[in-house]
Amino acid sequence: MRIKKFISILILFIIGCSTNEKSKECTTFLECLDGTYWTNNNNQSVWTFNDQVKGAYLEVFIRGDDCYKYENNFIVDAQFKYQTKDNLSEEFNGSSWFYTIVNDSVIEKTKSTGGNTIFFYKTDKIYLDNILDLDECNY
Repeated sequence: MRIKKFISILILFIIGCSTNEKSKECTTFLECLDGTYWTNNNNQSVWTFNDQVKGAYLEVFIRGDDCYKYENNFIVDAQFKYQTKDNLSEEFNGSSWFYTIVNDSVIEKTKSTGGNTIFFYKTDKIYLDNILDLDECNY
């Protein structure tokens, strides 16, 4: 009797775990990166993507001289174009930009005409917290 009970619990546990894994799989770029933090420039800026195509899908916090500047896609007039599971396309400053998930810890940002490539590295929220401890810049 105990063995049947143990096996039943084990089967339920296995089914529950496999169901959770399937539900955690993302299907779009923004969904895959939602709630994660990325940095370049020696942690002088922190970027975060939000799963909001029509909202602030990108937020950037830039460290200044003892202050920080906040930007999002609305503030800099960037326009979302499309996304797949691994890519996001936007128009910004008269150019098309592509964000590509290279792996779990690297994103590549490239200009469609070439010449400009930036890499972002997955980081801890602590870098954003450190920036937010500063006052917002007045310029």
